[in-house]
Amino acid sequence: MGPQGEQHSMNVVEKLNVISAIESGQKLIKEMEIIIGISALRQQDAEKLAERISQSKVSAIMLGHPPYIIPSQQEAINYPDKIISLASKPVILYNNPKRTGFDLSYESIVYLSMNESVIGIKDPGDKAKLEKIKKNILNKEFLFYAGGELELEDKVQSGYNRLSSIAGNIYPQEVKEWFECLLNKSVINENEASMIVNIKRQIFEGNAILNTKNILSEV
Repeated sequence: MGPQGEQHSMNVVEKLNVISAIESGQKLIKEMEIIIGISALRQQDAEKLAERISQSKVSAIMLGHPPYIIPSQQEAINYPDKIISLASKPVILYNNPKRTGFDLSYESIVYLSMNESVIGIKDPGDKAKLEKIKKNILNKEFLFYAGGELELEDKVQSGYNRLSSIAGNIYPQEVKEWFECLLNKSVINENEASMIVNIKRQIFEGNAILNTKNILSEV
């Protein structure tokens, strides 16, 4: 499953409570890869979350820059250091210019990738930017996460190899099988293609997050 969009609407206490709630479900921790997002207006709140996560059994963190605060590229490089150190977990960078107003440059992404804890990035940018990043990250396999299913076919062709799914919150098996077909360059039949079109229409016509929440509330 993928994001539900609550991160920036929750205070640090609520986020800490979410981590505790996840840990209380031992079956959930064993059967799912849990990735926790860390982003906060105040760095001390992000650091508090990182310290708590370091003691948890979550699999990794997704590290975003603070919303509304538009840092320089140098500040964007400096910001993650302590958080990454405190979390002691694998790190996926989250580049989210539409929501934060800040776009992490390919140079900054390549620089941050040199930290052994940084294993990937979500939504690094367009095809040209992705190609630059791939050419300059030479020392390890890097994960490129697509945020949602829109234009997913083109993104996979460009080199995206992971999915932070929105539609998977409603149709986990269908989305998983479709994404694996894309990665393996397998041809899907007409019925499967029609099903994917209908899933996209149901989730992405209008506001995808609200559509997903409304559907989940009816289950």
